[in-house]
Amino acid sequence: MLFLTTLLVLAGCSALDTIQEDFGALQEDTTLLVENFINPVAAESRRLKSNRSDDRREALFRVTHQSWGDNDAFGPVYRLMAGADPDPAVRAAALLALARHGGPNDAPLFQSALTSTHRVERRAAAIFAQRVHMPELIPFLAERANDAEEDIQVRRDLTVALSQYENDLAVDALVSALDASRYAIVEAGRAGLRRLTGMDHGTDSALWQSAVNASRREGQLFARSKPYVFPVYDQDPGFFDQLAYWRPRPREVPGPPVGLVLEPSP
Repeated sequence: MLFLTTLLVLAGCSALDTIQEDFGALQEDTTLLVENFINPVAAESRRLKSNRSDDRREALFRVTHQSWGDNDAFGPVYRLMAGADPDPAVRAAALLALARHGGPNDAPLFQSALTSTHRVERRAAAIFAQRVHMPELIPFLAERANDAEEDIQVRRDLTVALSQYENDLAVDALVSALDASRYAIVEAGRAGLRRLTGMDHGTDSALWQSAVNASRREGQLFARSKPYVFPVYDQDPGFFDQLAYWRPRPREVPGPPVGLVLEPSP
């Protein structure tokens, strides 16, 4: 009987702890909701320092989509969190923030993320590569894009990233992508080759290689290239977004990668 009573007391204490924990989280979320209405910069800055990894990750997504997310004060925060946060999902979110508000100088963080053991970081790194122009890393991008052991979505995104470079090694990597076993990678390689060369030989890598070699000999491989713009990945509105209907999240539009010097129009 004593043993049963002890179990019931312990169970009651555990339930009470859980209720107090949930109530504390609810209080914190309610405070943040009010603060978001009054001073969103202060509210999100506070969430970035939260002990809860979900809070830090959500705050990064919210900050980076706001007009004030490119404020100079946030840049060091993004870089610190991308390199040192203990949670891989938070590091990935910080790298995505740098994909929007950083640049080629953040390449070391990108390289570290792309070799991470965590898929979420590698996927964020591949999206970073689509948005930031880093021609000195083309060999690294090509190697990772054609790694058969890599996640399919990561390889597909890296293949898209390679299509921004009017470079022989990038073209060779795109031709190699046509021999991948997954259609998403194959189609990304074909789309990239069409953009860079203006030609279309379907998904036949042998035909593409022959046509590429002929155009190279003539010095016309990139004569009909089209401008590259990065794709956008919209996120569904979160809980706070739905409540703050008067302040909708800005929608992204495709654009040229950061660091790419565009040729002046004639």
